[in-house]
Amino acid sequence: MNILFVSRLIILFLLFSVLSVSFPANAASNSINTKIMTFNVRVPVDPHPNDWVSRKPRVLALIKHQNPDFFGIQEALPEVLTDINNSFDGYGQIGRGRNQDSGGEGVQIFYKKKNWKLDNYDTGTLQLSPTPEIPGSNGWNMQFPRVVTWGRFIEKKSERAIYIFNTHFPLVPRERLLSATLLARTIADRKHPHDPVVLSGDFNACEAEDSIQYLLGAGNSPINLKDSYRAINVDEKTGTFHEFGKQNESCKVDYIFTSSDITVVASEIIKDDPKIGFSSDHYAVTAKLKIIKTH
Repeated sequence: MNILFVSRLIILFLLFSVLSVSFPANAASNSINTKIMTFNVRVPVDPHPNDWVSRKPRVLALIKHQNPDFFGIQEALPEVLTDINNSFDGYGQIGRGRNQDSGGEGVQIFYKKKNWKLDNYDTGTLQLSPTPEIPGSNGWNMQFPRVVTWGRFIEKKSERAIYIFNTHFPLVPRERLLSATLLARTIADRKHPHDPVVLSGDFNACEAEDSIQYLLGAGNSPINLKDSYRAINVDEKTGTFHEFGKQNESCKVDYIFTSSDITVVASEIIKDDPKIGFSSDHYAVTAKLKIIKTH
């Protein structure tokens, strides 16, 4: 064999080895993949067959089947939280109730403890009110107090962080816009402004409403989020609130928003089979996300 040819082969091999060490083999090795779910589980006040005892197995089965890294729930009362926590010991939970004593409905966030750890210095629950730091405070003439829970979570393998916010907006358009304004400012002022953001929840608003458009960057909004579902399903006409099959599914009120530095891989509205029974009066929404490690 020609000595010059062998020498060239050795040089090429060494060059390839250096490049392989210096650069990841593919984009997947330089990114974080995660799955988010938002789910209004409905307060346990309905008669059979939509009472909590009847719905609980379906709710728990849905969560187990979807197997999200994070899931935010709405309308969670203590008995519902107890059932979820008892069924999923692999998840941690943050969030408090919306009342002054920290009881009542909450918008808790669950996260997989195996893969993620909470930044204990960057988490909390705020009231959607002119006095957000006061538990139980209720402004803007809202019928009920409303809250947002958030946490900064660090992936154990990469030490990269992501913010997860979860909320439940009020019933009146003006109150929703005021809530969106407060929430957008809270997100914009986060301690680590370069960390990506996910905002999930029941926003009680169809897609064209001002409160939703504000979160998407309209007007003088300080943030510019994107709707993960619409990033994949651009023109699909669908909804998430159905009142246990009584309403037309034409209004999507449940969302998973992301910052622009997150790639949406897939998103789905998880619809129940009416023959089996409804898990809630809302459908859950999921999103598979990819976060590119840029810093």
